[in-house]
Amino acid sequence: MKLFDKTQMYYFLSETLKYLGIEANSTSKTEKVISGIGAMLGILLCQLVTLQYFDSNESLLLIASMGATATLIYALPHGALSQPWSVFGGHFTSAIIGILSYQYIPESLIASSVAVGGAVLVMYFLRCLHPPGGATALFCTQGGDTVHALGFNFLIEPLLQNVIILIGVAVLFNGLFSWRRYPAHLNFRHVKSQSPSVLSHEDLSAALLQSDSFVDVSTEELAIIFDRAMTHANTNNTYKKLPLKQACFYSNGALGEGWNIREIINISNSTVTYKVVFGKDKGVIDECSQRNFRKWARFEVEYVQGSWIKTI
Repeated sequence: MKLFDKTQMYYFLSETLKYLGIEANSTSKTEKVISGIGAMLGILLCQLVTLQYFDSNESLLLIASMGATATLIYALPHGALSQPWSVFGGHFTSAIIGILSYQYIPESLIASSVAVGGAVLVMYFLRCLHPPGGATALFCTQGGDTVHALGFNFLIEPLLQNVIILIGVAVLFNGLFSWRRYPAHLNFRHVKSQSPSVLSHEDLSAALLQSDSFVDVSTEELAIIFDRAMTHANTNNTYKKLPLKQACFYSNGALGEGWNIREIINISNSTVTYKVVFGKDKGVIDECSQRNFRKWARFEVEYVQGSWIKTI
């Protein structure tokens, strides 16, 4: 009964993490530090420019919007929401809608709501969806007298300057690192396919369309990820008898909910005692014959930087 309760607890925690959207982060410490430094440089320059037009209190909403943009283009330089057209078009269309909302809707609460909702709608249709744009639209309605007095001049001073700074610094800063080149196409166009596949670029595009929901990944990036996965799958893809070792981890190589990772706790002459450490029935301890375990296991794996990968 205790084992059942413990298993249920593991399953509940696993499902809770999935519903919260907490996923393994496979980026290296170096990548995290680089992202932080880039965002720091970009937002520092934006603040210096913005404070030429507004005082520190008036600039808060706009700086917050630019901070969100900096997070995207320096931490996710290849994300679909981080690309130059999304940044430029997202902020400018949102600002225009925000200014019009303030000028033609006297009720502040309604004006700000229409501004944000309209910004999201127009950004979708213009293919420049950029979440910080919603904050820019809100700033145009709630930014105060100085912002309202600027009217459409706000598009140039300081919005255009901020956007140019963030994009320009992103191009220069990310360009220092071959794997982070920005815009993303500068990175993708140098990557060549390494493995044949029954799936095509068009198949991946069709899959994204069928989801009917915006996914922050381009078909180019998805194709590269898939190609690298295929290359890795074909590396050392032998069919020798899989050696079973105590305290080592094994995967069934499945996708989605069927994926399972087991740790061998003990090996006897004919049986294997294992613990499910990831996937369905996480926390369960069970045993089976060595023959059945080998039928289930496709390869040995190890935990590296937050992800399970094949042991080479």
